[in-house]
Parts: sequence; structure tokens; C-alpha cells
Amino acid sequence: MAADLETLVAQVWSPDVRPLAEEAWRCYNAGAIRASIAATWSAVSADIIVKLIRLADEGDKGAQAFRRQVTDAQEKGLKPEGVRAMQAIEASLVDKAVEFELIDTIGKRELDRIREDRHLCSHPSLRMEGEVYNPRPEAARGHLAIALATLLVHPPTQGRKLVEEFKNFICDPLFASSAAHIRAAFHDRVRAATRKSIIKIAALAAMLELDPDGRMPADVHADRMAFALRAFSEVARDTVRDAVGETRERFQVLDGAVQLRALVRMADDDYFWISVDPALATRFQALLNAPVTVGQWDPLPPEVASWLALVGSTYARGRLPGLTVRFDQLGDFHRQQVIAARPCEFFLPKVIEMLRTAGSWRTGEQVGRLLVQHAAFLSLDTLAEALTVWCGNSQCRDAAEMPGLAVQLLHATAHLGVARGPLFSDFVAKCEFAAGEGEYYSYPDLKSALRNLVLLAPAATMP
Repeated sequence: MAADLETLVAQVWSPDVRPLAEEAWRCYNAGAIRASIAATWSAVSADIIVKLIRLADEGDKGAQAFRRQVTDAQEKGLKPEGVRAMQAIEASLVDKAVEFELIDTIGKRELDRIREDRHLCSHPSLRMEGEVYNPRPEAARGHLAIALATLLVHPPTQGRKLVEEFKNFICDPLFASSAAHIRAAFHDRVRAATRKSIIKIAALAAMLELDPDGRMPADVHADRMAFALRAFSEVARDTVRDAVGETRERFQVLDGAVQLRALVRMADDDYFWISVDPALATRFQALLNAPVTVGQWDPLPPEVASWLALVGSTYARGRLPGLTVRFDQLGDFHRQQVIAARPCEFFLPKVIEMLRTAGSWRTGEQVGRLLVQHAAFLSLDTLAEALTVWCGNSQCRDAAEMPGLAVQLLHATAHLGVARGPLFSDFVAKCEFAAGEGEYYSYPDLKSALRNLVLLAPAATMP
């Protein structure tokens, strides 16, 4: 617990306020309880002033009026009128923090208690009969913990303003899908109420495809919101689950195409399936079983391929068993298209088997591209198996695109480290034996890339 509080002290947002929080913590550890409470309130008041001035600098007109009050009081210095002006400002700080959404009304009650106890510590004459206020150590610790968690570690971002910033971030043309950044900017140091509001907004958009005021296509917006929701679920799974659950009734009456798009984007999220009751599962199964009339060599509509690719999701296979039956009924050409729509570990054995059975150079190239797509799911064992069947099938080994795809596969399996080098070296040796050294189908570019891999091996093993 001490380590937790010390960590929070180190996370105080303002470098100007952090020394005051550190002083309160040192006083507490030294047994100077009154001094600790007084220093905690000093940190609170300084933090609110710093944050309101920051908001003023960012153009908030209400905060600019407050900044003028502070500046006027500071110009009077330690003169009696200056002291009185700062006392009046200090008396209204907690109310200002609520007004500018730095805290909520519950936080106000807790900070007011810190201020009251600070007055008792600094003005013993406030008690009747001359009795001196003697705060308990746990009171000082509790006040510091509340000040940190409620106010000091959070940046000066107002609740409604941060919600708007989140919406703008999702709609940004340069949107970057970084889960760590999303959590840091919109969750980790945000007040609980605002966090909950943001998660609800993400859940509504991801599930219902709400129109983002025409700023971008609703389905693309929903995909981004689903990504954000996934990022939040890493640290607030219960909140995300509840937010998704609250959309259930509205989701169940949506158009089938919208429902299927939501299913595709959230099929790997357990909190989505918690909201899928038997009736909705039956609805999904009926939608997925709708007949599609295409020729054996005609491509599936892209949306149909993405729907059938849900068979790669463990959750979807368990709740929608008809998916597996439908996938198994597909011909190889359509199966390849479905696999390409949703690379996942489930498809990897099927891709390797397709390498083994490819009956033409064109098919070999198509399956080679699928293998590169699935490179992230390869282990050393499955990589060895894939390379063996690749080399063993001339329709794969001697297809025009395959030497280039082999180089791509080498780079795409970087997660396996230099241990993959011998597997590719053995593959090259077998291809040279089949085609002749130096020939195009002996994979000379892969051999060159392997030499670079060997040169980089010592650096890769450094700590």
C-alpha cells in the first residue's frame, strides 16, 4: 500500500505541485500528521490554480477571468489586501474545480473535508475549550490518497472537453491504431466518470454504427471505436462489458447487414458474446446461412467472405456451429478467399495443407500469399512443416512469385528470431538441389537475405 501511494506521488501531473505532494508524504512518514494534512491542502490548492491557468492559456474564457483574479491578487503581494484576495480565491477553489469539471461533486465533498481538517490543524483556536485538534495518522494518509486519486495525478482536461477530444481523435484522418496511446490519453489518468462516458460512447458506436455527424463512413467509424473499446478492455473489462450490454436491446432490432458487420468487427471479444442471447445467435446463424449464388471460379462478394471468415473465431465457432459446416462445404478457390479475409491461427493448418495439394502455379502463388499473411501465427515447427511442403510441391516451388514471397516470409517471421535461419537455409539447399545453384528457382534472393540475417544474429542476441 505504501508503494502504491508513493507511486501516485511520483505521478502528480504538475511538476510545480509534485514537491508539495512529496512534502506531505514525507511529513506523514515522519509522524508530522498536522504538517502532512496542511501540505496536502497546499498541494490541492496549488494544483487547482495551476490547472485553471492552463485552461485559461488554452482559451477558456471562464478560466481567463479566474486567471485575472489570481494575477491581481499576486500583484498586491503580501499587503493585507493581497492576502485577503488570495484567501477569497482559495475559499472558492474547490467550487471552481467542480465548475471547470476537474472534479465531480463527490470529489468536491472529499476535498472540502481536507480543507476543513487543514483549518483545524492550522488554527487550533477553532475548537472549544482550548482543546487542540489531534488528527490520527490514517486521516493524513487518507487525505493524501484522496487528493492524489481525485485531482493531483490527472491533467487539466475537462470531462466534456475530453469526450469531444476522443471523438475528434477517432475521426482524425491520420488516426493511428495504438492501444497504448488510446489508454494513456483517454483512460489511465482520466476521472472515473469521464472514463465511463468515453467507454459508453465507444460501445454505442461500435455496436450500432452511429453516424459521426457525417465526418466519415459510419462503418469505418464503428471499426475504430471497436478498436478503442478493445484497448479499454485491457484495463476496464467490466466497464466495457456493461457498456456493450446496455446496447443489447437497440442492437437486436438493427438491419441484418449492420448486425453482421458488428459481428465481424467484434467476434473475438468475449464482452460482445456475453450480450448474444440464444435468440440473437439464431438470428446470426440464419443471416450467415443465406444462400449466395456464385460460380465455382467467381469470387465471393467481399462482405460474404468476411462473414464466412468468422469461422476463424473461437467464440463464433462455439456459438454458431453452422459456420464450420458452411466453410467445409466451400471449394478451394472460395476457401482461399475466406481465409484471406481474416488471417488467424485457426486457418494455418489449412494453409499448409493447401501448399501440399496446390495443383497449379497460380494456386501455389495464391497459397504462398496466404502463408505470408499468416506468418505471425507460425512457430518454428509449423514454419518447418510449411517450408518442407512448399519445397516438395513443384507447383509451389517453381511458381514465379514464390522466390519473392519466400523473402517476405523470412522477414515476416522475425518473431521467431535467428532460430528460423537454419530452416530457411535448409529450404534453399533443397531448392538449389531441385533447380540448380544460381537459377531463379533456387531462390538466390532468399539466400542473400539469409546472409544478412546471419550477420545480424549477434546483435539480435544482445540483452
